[in-house]
Amino acid sequence: MKRLLTFCGFFVLTFALFFSCQKSGDPSPTANTTVAEDKVFINTTYNNTITCIKGIRDGEFSQTLITFLAISNNVVGNETWINEMTDALELTMGSIQLDPNNSKFDFAAYKGVYDWNRTTKKFTKTTSTAGIFINFPSEPSKLTNNVSIKFTTYTDGLYQANAKNIYLPTAVKATLSKDNVELVNVDATGIYSTGSFPSPISVVCSVTLKPHTYKVTVTRLANTQFAVKVELGGDCGSVIDSKVTFLNDDYNNLVVEDDLSKIEATYTKGDLNIKMNWDAKTYFAISNPTTENLNNTISCVVNSGVNKIADLKFKDVNGSRKVYIYYKDGTSEDVAVYNDPFLTQFKNILRPYFGNDVDTWF
Repeated sequence: MKRLLTFCGFFVLTFALFFSCQKSGDPSPTANTTVAEDKVFINTTYNNTITCIKGIRDGEFSQTLITFLAISNNVVGNETWINEMTDALELTMGSIQLDPNNSKFDFAAYKGVYDWNRTTKKFTKTTSTAGIFINFPSEPSKLTNNVSIKFTTYTDGLYQANAKNIYLPTAVKATLSKDNVELVNVDATGIYSTGSFPSPISVVCSVTLKPHTYKVTVTRLANTQFAVKVELGGDCGSVIDSKVTFLNDDYNNLVVEDDLSKIEATYTKGDLNIKMNWDAKTYFAISNPTTENLNNTISCVVNSGVNKIADLKFKDVNGSRKVYIYYKDGTSEDVAVYNDPFLTQFKNILRPYFGNDVDTWF
């Protein structure tokens, strides 16, 4: 099952990588393009994705984190200093944890203003009822506390899960700023069903990691159907819209192989859209399913506007199941022809910070 879900996710993620950073000037294929032109388009959008990833790496949030850690060649240069501050904060604030009996977070117990004192190497606490505020320097040589975490909102609700009380967050707001410039913003709300299991009715989580924004929305369409929408804003803007349908709403006893009905997903970036559908119910009803069975129950079609570019399908090659791209002229090739060069560039982006360990990650 784990391997199957990995393959299904790979269907969407492979082409999300192709087009996630497509810019308005990219040569968009039309109904009259040749396969050779379509391949150029794919390679161009792959290169734009690399440019987008570099932009994320070089963005304000990422660079602040890299400086804070002083990470290079997979070594955190500021590890001793960070551990020193972390231990001091825990000594003043206490260890932040959820109630082991019901998962409740006692937000009020931690409220206050916590300021790092570089001379005493301790945090000093002053009273505040407005939230949790933590101030510290962005690097060891900094003489002022120029980084500020503000955790201003936390509410939760009591629900039942497997006949036990459990608290789930219903509203969370927090920010992180450096030199009075906001780099991180977290704003989340959640509404869940009551009864024997708290399934989501409406969950919205928006996160800004400057300069990019991310938003995940989960909406209950019916007792057995949920919509999940993932949005990436900024220059790398794209959207994944999906629906997950179950055969029943007994989520206390959910077994994917028995209870999942189907998954539908559409990835959109400008005129580009990728549609994936998986008839999970039919697939799981087959004993010892083959690659052919999988291809008969799952489809992934890549389009530019209303014009089809290609299909993604599984193929058995030398005893291994691989993902192949089938072009509109009937020819096909392993998606590795695109993935391998992309991953090489991706690893090289990360290599200065994580060293050659990146070669074992993918």
